[in-house]
Amino acid sequence: RAADSAAFLHLDLAVENGTGGLAPARPLTWQVEYPGQDPEAQKDKLVWEIQVSERDIRALVPLVQELEILNTAPLTGVPRAVPVKLVAVEAGGGVAELTEPPGCESADKQVLQVSDACDAVFVGGKESRGARGARVDFWSRRLHASLRFTVWAPLLPLRVQLGDTALEQVRGWRLPGGPESAPAEAEEPGEEAERRARGCRPQYQRTAVRVLAHFVAHPLDGGRHLAYLPGPDWLLDVTHLVAGRTRVQDPRVA
Repeated sequence: RAADSAAFLHLDLAVENGTGGLAPARPLTWQVEYPGQDPEAQKDKLVWEIQVSERDIRALVPLVQELEILNTAPLTGVPRAVPVKLVAVEAGGGVAELTEPPGCESADKQVLQVSDACDAVFVGGKESRGARGARVDFWSRRLHASLRFTVWAPLLPLRVQLGDTALEQVRGWRLPGGPESAPAEAEEPGEEAERRARGCRPQYQRTAVRVLAHFVAHPLDGGRHLAYLPGPDWLLDVTHLVAGRTRVQDPRVA
């Protein structure tokens, strides 16, 4: 077992000009010499990097209003973003603005992404799954911080629910605009088209259409056990999100 380290050197450093907050690291090169050492012996040089700051900055803190994201971007094509504010906290509890651009990275871009300016996390529709505890890392010089988000993603394919699956013609009810019975005598082509425009068309039954979806979060360890929002027996109504992109496969039928 190695002995406990002991302090053997104290340095007093002086900085001529103000640094204006977090400044670039200043290199300091030094070597150890002791009495009796061979003057020709090669001496190892050590390089330290000293962070110089006018304030005693202790932590980098990312601030967000929510840590849970409902990813509707695959359904709407519209990204969803959560703004992020990064601040530095001083030893006395004061909050300072960052003076240099921070760095950031999402641990899993298939779940959650982070903007280049590190001022927002977002889902844009290209993500393949949701997750609980999706991590986003931030750093500024020697300071590091992380946030963990829960991202709920729609489980595809969606479910389509019809109020009535058998629709029939309503007898005795016709609507303007469709063809009617053949004329009693021959008509010119132009007269026939005009008559058809004034005719009637059959009326059919209608039914309500609802589109439902499970929203799930995958485990970070790659397992198959899914977490459901709010539970496995619940389906969320997403009709209003996909109504503008919903089409009938064969418009000749319905």
